[in-house]
Amino acid sequence: MASIRKYRDGWRAEIFRRGIRKSNTFQTKAAAISWAGQEEAKIIAGYRHEIPALRFDAVLERYEREVSATKKGYRWESVRIALVRRDPLALVPLRHLDASHVADWRDRRLQAVSAASVRREWNLLSNACSIAIREWRWLQTNPFSSVRRPKSARHRERIASDAELSLLAQAQKSPAKQTAFASFLFSIETGMRASEVLGLREIDGVVARLRDTKNGTARDVPLSARAIEIWREHGPFELSASALDTHWRELTKSCGIENLHYHDSRHTACTRLSKKLNMLQLQKMLGIKDPRVLAVYYNETAEEIAAKL
Repeated sequence: MASIRKYRDGWRAEIFRRGIRKSNTFQTKAAAISWAGQEEAKIIAGYRHEIPALRFDAVLERYEREVSATKKGYRWESVRIALVRRDPLALVPLRHLDASHVADWRDRRLQAVSAASVRREWNLLSNACSIAIREWRWLQTNPFSSVRRPKSARHRERIASDAELSLLAQAQKSPAKQTAFASFLFSIETGMRASEVLGLREIDGVVARLRDTKNGTARDVPLSARAIEIWREHGPFELSASALDTHWRELTKSCGIENLHYHDSRHTACTRLSKKLNMLQLQKMLGIKDPRVLAVYYNETAEEIAAKL
């Protein structure tokens, strides 16, 4: 049995079961008793390899606290987990959780967001279930493994044309929009992501040394003469991510340019650089670990390829 005793201005619960010792303090005795009961159930269930009497919400809460909090993308995962914790899926007891609950969640989300968004959230929740199986012994099977994932959308193949870049260059009316456009040009020259461009503070000769990238590894990016020229005139690019997004949308709209996202600069860079670099050099410059991903960013047209034949 747990020991509940008065402690300073609150109550302290202490547990010692199956060689496992835990303790915590609470403002009320009721909260201490409730916590002790839940923790003892978890210990006993884990010892017997049983699923504990918890809801899926408990998996999400623990995953956010122990796993998401250690990731670079913590903010994104935290927001998505908060959304799911308000969904009926979070209320399902772990002992009853199965493919039907996941399918219902999938169908609800598809009515609110795109298939791509559901797939990203799916990956997050499926990983939480996998950890609950392997490390916490809270589940025996992953309910996401036997449900059809939403089909992935076609990869974007949009690149910026020279004519569009000329229009954008002429439409700059404010320092902020000039900075947004200059950062886009810099990204085209280097293949760097928006976060990497905005986070860059100095260059080292002909190299941009990135210490904080999307995949968590450092990367040195070689700079062309044009990239160095843009940097000397406009760098560092003093804009927040949200400001960059706003100014880029306004800039393209003012030029009547449709469906040109800032991230398309990376597609444009890969396509242009492929004419100068071999596959290994291009992969290293863009910081892509899987060479198959290069096919996503390489968007040269059939007409351009035909011209080389």
